[in-house]
Amino acid sequence: MNYFSKFRRGMAMSAMVCAVTVAQGAVVKGTVTDPDGEPLIGARVEIKGTKVTVITDVNGEFRLDADPKQSITVSYIGYSPATYPVGDRTSFDVVLQPSSTMLDETVVVGYATQKKINLTGAVASVSSKDIENIPVANTATLLQGRVPGLVMTGSGAQAGDDNPEIRIRGIGTFGNNNPMLLIDGVECALSQLSELPAADIESVSVLKDAASAAIYGVRAANGVILVTTKRGQKSEKVSVNYQGSYTLQTPGTLPNYVDSYNWALIRNEAMAYANRDATYDDAALQKLRDGSDPDHYANTDWLDEVLRNAPMWQHRIGVSGGSGTSNYMASLSYSNQDGIMMQTGVERLGFRLNLDTKYKRFSFGMNAFGSRSKITAPCINVAGEGGVMRYISWFTRPTVPAMYSNGHFGYIDGSSNTPSGLNAEQMKNPLESMTNGYRNNYKWFFNGKAWAAIDIYDGLKYQLNLAYNFDMNTTKAFNPTGGERYDSDGNVIKAGSTENSLTDYWYNNATWTIENLLTYNKRFGVHEINLLAGHSAISSEYRSTTASKAGFPTNNIYELDGGTKNPTAGGSSQGYRLQSFFGRINYIYDNRYMLEFNVRHDGSSRLPSKNRYATFPSVSLGWVFTNERFFQNFNIQEILNMGKIRASWGKLGNQEIGNYPYTATLGASGNYFFNEAVDKQAGMVATSVPNDDIRWETTRTWNLGVDLGFWNNRVTTSFDWFDKKTSDILMQLAMPGIFLGNLGAPYQNVGTVRNRGLEWSVNYLDSYGDWTWNVGFSISHVKNEILAMGGQEERISGNTINRIGDPIGSYYALKAIGIYRTQDDVNNRLTPDGQVVTQYGSVPKPGDIMYEDVDGSGDVNDTDRKIIGNPFPKYSYAFNLGATWKNFDVSAFFQGVSGIERYCWETTSDIRGNLTERFLDRWSETNPNGSMPRIGNTANDKYSSFWLEDASYLRLKTVEVGYTFRQPVLAKAGISSIRLYFSGGNLWTITSLKNWDPEKTSGDSRQDVHPGMKTYSFGVNVQF
Repeated sequence: MNYFSKFRRGMAMSAMVCAVTVAQGAVVKGTVTDPDGEPLIGARVEIKGTKVTVITDVNGEFRLDADPKQSITVSYIGYSPATYPVGDRTSFDVVLQPSSTMLDETVVVGYATQKKINLTGAVASVSSKDIENIPVANTATLLQGRVPGLVMTGSGAQAGDDNPEIRIRGIGTFGNNNPMLLIDGVECALSQLSELPAADIESVSVLKDAASAAIYGVRAANGVILVTTKRGQKSEKVSVNYQGSYTLQTPGTLPNYVDSYNWALIRNEAMAYANRDATYDDAALQKLRDGSDPDHYANTDWLDEVLRNAPMWQHRIGVSGGSGTSNYMASLSYSNQDGIMMQTGVERLGFRLNLDTKYKRFSFGMNAFGSRSKITAPCINVAGEGGVMRYISWFTRPTVPAMYSNGHFGYIDGSSNTPSGLNAEQMKNPLESMTNGYRNNYKWFFNGKAWAAIDIYDGLKYQLNLAYNFDMNTTKAFNPTGGERYDSDGNVIKAGSTENSLTDYWYNNATWTIENLLTYNKRFGVHEINLLAGHSAISSEYRSTTASKAGFPTNNIYELDGGTKNPTAGGSSQGYRLQSFFGRINYIYDNRYMLEFNVRHDGSSRLPSKNRYATFPSVSLGWVFTNERFFQNFNIQEILNMGKIRASWGKLGNQEIGNYPYTATLGASGNYFFNEAVDKQAGMVATSVPNDDIRWETTRTWNLGVDLGFWNNRVTTSFDWFDKKTSDILMQLAMPGIFLGNLGAPYQNVGTVRNRGLEWSVNYLDSYGDWTWNVGFSISHVKNEILAMGGQEERISGNTINRIGDPIGSYYALKAIGIYRTQDDVNNRLTPDGQVVTQYGSVPKPGDIMYEDVDGSGDVNDTDRKIIGNPFPKYSYAFNLGATWKNFDVSAFFQGVSGIERYCWETTSDIRGNLTERFLDRWSETNPNGSMPRIGNTANDKYSSFWLEDASYLRLKTVEVGYTFRQPVLAKAGISSIRLYFSGGNLWTITSLKNWDPEKTSGDSRQDVHPGMKTYSFGVNVQF
């Protein structure tokens, strides 16, 4: 007998000893088995309506006292419960049937659903119960950590503009790596997932290998995300549900900047190293310490000035129901989010309508979703160059007040009149820039599909789908006159703008899809066959227009007709067409052997006519070895009840290569002169070199997987190994200028990238008495490697490099090997010929960063740069905990990554912006062992491994506690249940990274991204 069985038997004996009999009666005994006659160990047997409970022993047997008027209920995880009246019976032979939530659990795949037990590809799913009750501003973020192999990187938490980067099993190309998104079978932009209320979602499936994604052909190379929304079910009564929540949002991890006094000391040090007078004398330093003159010597926390705690309200009401022939689900949602940054927010209104009906052999249906968002943002960008966060890190300083006492915005401090002081030109006040002017952005989304089907004959069915996806964006930005800069006495120190301007920007994107599907699903004894043949045609059009004017009579007119001068206008349009033929053969023998073959033949306008069409096949196999007869002889079914081995191979294409990569593009920038005329005439000129030999980027994938279920699926685990190789990647190779002139280089199919990795997940689900509990863990590893780049060994782009044998976008910089602590350290670092090693032509000084002289030249410079880090995590992992007791429920979800690095650079020489508190431990003659370099040397500002930090983290993404009321008095009011809950997001993080959020993007080297946030939510879910 195994230890688990002993444990369960011990629990059974304890339960039987501790059971409390509420009524004296006869002894009732029995056995509990599955349909094959195997005993179910640990099944729960209770007297209905009481707390009397026993657990079956190792033979599936139970025994308890029961009154003839009572009933017993038998339940077991993975099986449907059964209830029996006792009456005059004293013995029961209970046979429980497998529940559809386990063995018959279905997963959405391309153009179909499949039983999870029959899957042969690498498909992961997230159910509605995992995400529907978590209040978030962006639904896409709910996928983070819940799917092994899916890595999400945040771009900050700006309200209405917080679209994260999603990658599935690494990065496979040098271009667009976004996965394909379909909502109810309609392809959408990835950003549309953020518009969808989580409570509308029934399930999310992620297709990770070629076997599962090949049915989508050239659109699936980066993986596929399938979102299925809820539909109505047959019900005698209309089901009405209301969900509402209030969320308090607070800024997450923020830099700890030095106060004004310490900043002034650092500024003075920089001036001393530059042989200039101190910016702040002793009197000024004293005022900074005691705060006696805040107009001239302030202590401003600029992050505190632009950030805030902000509320978010979310409401949704859903109505669903149906008869035997028609079902419906409708919902209306509203959310209003104030951003944690001043002048930011988003208000969103959305609806959904799903209908299904059947008449004899005919069936019809539709899905429709629409939303309108009003996004508020400052007149300047929030992130990046010229944005609020750049202002704070580079152009503000704590010695300047946010506003003077006279009401004007602060720009200078008391040092402005000194020779080394900072003037108004070197200061940007983000508060004034954020409040000056006007910017509104409206977004509209619509996603809809209508379909009609006919059951032709005995499993043969034809279906016609017509889908339409539309999104439109309008942005109006007004820059006013004014903006004069003043000192604390009200004197103008810089004139403002005398001209205002308005810019209107508009675009829309519309995609039509028509699909013809023929399916045949039939079971013949132990044989099951599922066939699919289909054709689809897609037409997509994108249009944009920009117009602007200046010279408005006032700063309160926001329409172009109010402008009087400098009119400009521009516009563009582009589109593509895609025609496809596809099919699938799925065969299952005796629930033991599975074979699936997919093929898709795609033709796209994005490729030249001679290479326009390509075929993408896949094949996958599955073997449920625990259903073999020989396996029954091993006598371990009570331990290992389900085991399946999967293998797949396939090819996918990538059409995310732009609409016209093979053609010569023209620009209206040429100047022509005719008949010796003085006036030039505009004309069209070529801007790129065409290449009509390009072909599809192709991704080949191998996948091997094992799925196991232990102790009647109380414990389930899956393991996958994959090898994904993308070939014929389009690149623009450098060519001699004598050939190209000013033209852009042609695209060529010359790149190859490989991603290899492992994924493992394990889940445990069990119950006892009124308790249920679950634990889950998943981890994934991906190794990204460049194999070819058209004969080139490397391509350098700023501080990153693409090099053969290394990951895409590897960090490329100097290797820091320490800090020169003393003059002896400088004097003792010599070249072979006895010369002091220089850095960028100068002899280092104590306190400078010491760089590795890679080429041994004796002078460290840019030629000594090397790969110093990887922007991809080595491991991504997550685990979840959950439990229920009676009407209480609690859950927690943790997510993290390890083996990842991020640049955290700050200047050490151009001291005019804020600096973090780590500079309090800078090198100086009195602090030679400081962790930071000295102030004043531009060589210390070079990008190097000194500024590269470990960004591994473990974060409590969500924690939730709830209680559900189901009292009879609620039923009298027409209420089935009321659930109240508290939910928290990003409340706790373990990381060695200081001052910045470890989830920041790899491209944020200067800390310019909108900060993340923590959330505290209170919500209610009422089921009528």
